[in-house]
Amino acid sequence: RELLAEVPLRCPTRAFGQPALEALRTYHGSAKRWLDRVPEGPADLVQAVRELGVWLRESTSQVQGRRKAEDCPFKSKLHELSREGGLSSRFQASVEPLALQVIDLVNRAAETMLSELRRFALSDAPSGEVSLDVGDDLVGSAAVLRYDGDEVRISALHYRKLRTLYSSHNPMPSGSDAVGDWEKAFRRRLYLMARRYITFIGLDPSEDGARGGNMHAAAPESVFAWLKTEFDVGYECFASPLNCYFSTFFSAFPDVDAPFGSRGSFFDVEALPEGSYEVGPPYTEEVLELMARKLLSLLQHGASLALSFFVFVPDWPGAGGLNLMDGPSFAAYRRSRHGGPFALAKGREHHYITGVQFFADAGANAARRYYTVPHGTRVYVLQNDEGAKRWPFSEAHERTLLEKLRPPLPT
Repeated sequence: RELLAEVPLRCPTRAFGQPALEALRTYHGSAKRWLDRVPEGPADLVQAVRELGVWLRESTSQVQGRRKAEDCPFKSKLHELSREGGLSSRFQASVEPLALQVIDLVNRAAETMLSELRRFALSDAPSGEVSLDVGDDLVGSAAVLRYDGDEVRISALHYRKLRTLYSSHNPMPSGSDAVGDWEKAFRRRLYLMARRYITFIGLDPSEDGARGGNMHAAAPESVFAWLKTEFDVGYECFASPLNCYFSTFFSAFPDVDAPFGSRGSFFDVEALPEGSYEVGPPYTEEVLELMARKLLSLLQHGASLALSFFVFVPDWPGAGGLNLMDGPSFAAYRRSRHGGPFALAKGREHHYITGVQFFADAGANAARRYYTVPHGTRVYVLQNDEGAKRWPFSEAHERTLLEKLRPPLPT
């Protein structure tokens, strides 16, 4: 879905006037390049791209004197291109076979990478000592891990969080020799875990800034704190040591995450203990569908237990997993109070913690730590009958939850 959304170019929905005209020109240029890439492009696409070019040349003068978005022909044209049956969807239908080939290649490469990562971790590498330098200042300073010429930098704030997390699951022993061994093991495991995620997400730890990493994003702390207080949420079904709020969670890489509190992969769990859970999966259609089917199975087979799930997913109409949660199979478990199957946080009206919150230049720096989410986010509240009795969800709760997702007002 995300790959195809860029074909021939993702259309901005809010632009009008000169920015909308520039977006249309960029779109037209990209569409012409895509025609060169698509073998024997359909004649109707070729003609539609030609007509768009003619329209642009004839309409350029209309940018002058128009101020309202609703009167802007360029904004209207962007909407026309991106709507159902528009030029974008026709392009996407033509290139979908190529996109599927790309996804297959990426999946195979990912499987190979995962195999190598697991082999590296199972060898208990690194065998040598990992050095550690920690800055004194929580804001802006870094903890630097070095091994065999490799350097991993994380924020000092996150280093302290990870050390506390590790200590809670691996209490420090008494005796100087035992403490020294504990410290060496901690540094080695911290390096392995951080290097795994940096490699997996595709980040360059030697450079400052949030490059990539939105796939590792998380809801803001205010949401988790409220869920804990109001609904006794204490577990995350999709997290990592780097972005977890609670000390116990499920994660993608238990081989390196377990020392920091991971209970393994959510998909490997046959049953969950009674409780209230936060569910924030990676935003891919495959994972969303697997997640929905897993939740349905847990709710159906855990009727005697009080189970409650707060599920945060992108507003992707038509995605298989979301269709399943919207459908009759989940009707008995949905607890949304406004009449629809989910509550919706609108695009650009809520914020998340960036997936690179652990970078040295992020940490406690709110300007780098948070970002405004450009798309809508759906929140499904799913409970079996026992869960609904223990943690009833009201209209007031729904309003408060959406409010907790909003960015704070500037001071």
